[in-house]
Amino acid sequence: MGMGRRMKLMLLVAALPSALSLVLPIPASARPATRSCSPATHSPTDVAIQSRSQRSSSTRLEAAAAIRGGGAAADESSKPLPRELLPITMGVFAQMLGEGISLSSLPIYLTSLGASPVMVGLAISCFSVAQMTFAPIAVGLSSKIGRSIVLRICLAGAAASSCLIAFSGSVYGVIAGRTLAGVFAACVPVAQSGVTDILPRNQTALGLSRVSAAAQLGVVVGPLASATCQEGFAAIGVPAARCLPAVFILNACNAMFVLALMTVIQRRDKMPSESEAPMESQAKQAAQKQKSTVVEKGKVTSTPTATVRYSQPMLRTITIVVGWTAILSNSIYGLFAPRVMGYGQSQLSATYSAAAVLMVATQIVFPRIVAKIGEHKACTAGILAVATGIGGQSLVRIQPLHSLLYMINRAGAAVADTSTAALVASSSTGREDRSRNLALLTSTRAAARIFTPLLSSKMFELSCRRSSIGGVHLPRGALPFVTAACFCLAAAPLPIVLRRAEGRAERKRVIAELIPVS
Repeated sequence: MGMGRRMKLMLLVAALPSALSLVLPIPASARPATRSCSPATHSPTDVAIQSRSQRSSSTRLEAAAAIRGGGAAADESSKPLPRELLPITMGVFAQMLGEGISLSSLPIYLTSLGASPVMVGLAISCFSVAQMTFAPIAVGLSSKIGRSIVLRICLAGAAASSCLIAFSGSVYGVIAGRTLAGVFAACVPVAQSGVTDILPRNQTALGLSRVSAAAQLGVVVGPLASATCQEGFAAIGVPAARCLPAVFILNACNAMFVLALMTVIQRRDKMPSESEAPMESQAKQAAQKQKSTVVEKGKVTSTPTATVRYSQPMLRTITIVVGWTAILSNSIYGLFAPRVMGYGQSQLSATYSAAAVLMVATQIVFPRIVAKIGEHKACTAGILAVATGIGGQSLVRIQPLHSLLYMINRAGAAVADTSTAALVASSSTGREDRSRNLALLTSTRAAARIFTPLLSSKMFELSCRRSSIGGVHLPRGALPFVTAACFCLAAAPLPIVLRRAEGRAERKRVIAELIPVS
């Protein structure tokens, strides 16, 4: 047991550099130069819309370069991230810290209260249903009253849910607390919307990677903080049955402290008032609408964006597939590893913690990946890594190859998740549309968490009982992992298809721009 604690502490120390990188600005000299990776990098809609008499030869040359995918990145990509990003990542980390504590501790706590496995599953499902329902509402509200206000409301709701769990002392009270937590579990989509509001296009991937790193770091630190605090409370004489409730009270205090700190930072930095957010939204939407029009035969008409019709369903499909692999890599792998690989609890916990630290580190290098190959190719590469890892880990049972494939799976999921969010933001038409799409992405992921655990567990049990399914022989317990790998392979081309469709739409815009006006 001591060895397991030492391993967790080592992993926590390894995560500290990633935590520091969330709040410390990156020097301009250390940031990779962003180059054009797709036709969307230098959007032809950025070419000034002029009348025939105003169209100079330089404008035509610039448009022609945009058709070929040329053009340099904007100067904003070399600027440090704004200070407004600090309270956003703080809020995300504080809420996800509570989620890490809940995910690691509540199943055992509910069992100690006399809950059946069905009741434990009900607590998980209630959280997912509430998040699926209320995340779009919270993000929509943030577009009206301001992102920072809704972020603080979510933190207050998280603190209230922790207090409800701590003081209830019953199974149904804990389920009510988890449902309340799901209602306010919108910090990540609200933070993603806020990041895309304050950052230029060239820094969106960097900002979204910071939000994802903060969220995943909270999940890493949560279980370690819970175990450490419970041991500390036991050492000072708190009864064993009250140690975990005391941890939830401490987590509620931490959430309220971060809420107060966010308020102080925002007032000190003299951020724009929340009432200015809707006005800013209208101005940005008007500018976007102006950029998306062309002059044709003396009449101003809007240029339709072909990718808007199906880009969001494609990206949500990717989210469902990658989200399913997350369920398999956590919940179902907790059944697979002890039964097939002979893992004990300490080895399983160390594997989870190491993978979480790797995912945080992956978010730190994610902007460099995007700078090299672009968001679309990064998403495809991440999905392919997930397919290779999750399929291979169920078939290869020789160490250290098995653990290496598991780590490849989790690192690929980190890249795929963040690049999908970046593509959702870039393929949206305005601030309101972008916020709504990011919220629906979170709702889609939450909806997948309702049915995929049951489906995966049924497939796992079937695979353990039968050596051949449908005439195909698979190793014991491998069916759900191999099936998910096949779905990942099917979804991997979608970002490339989306990129080509965007390229065709952009070329049509530039061609229309170059047509002389009679």
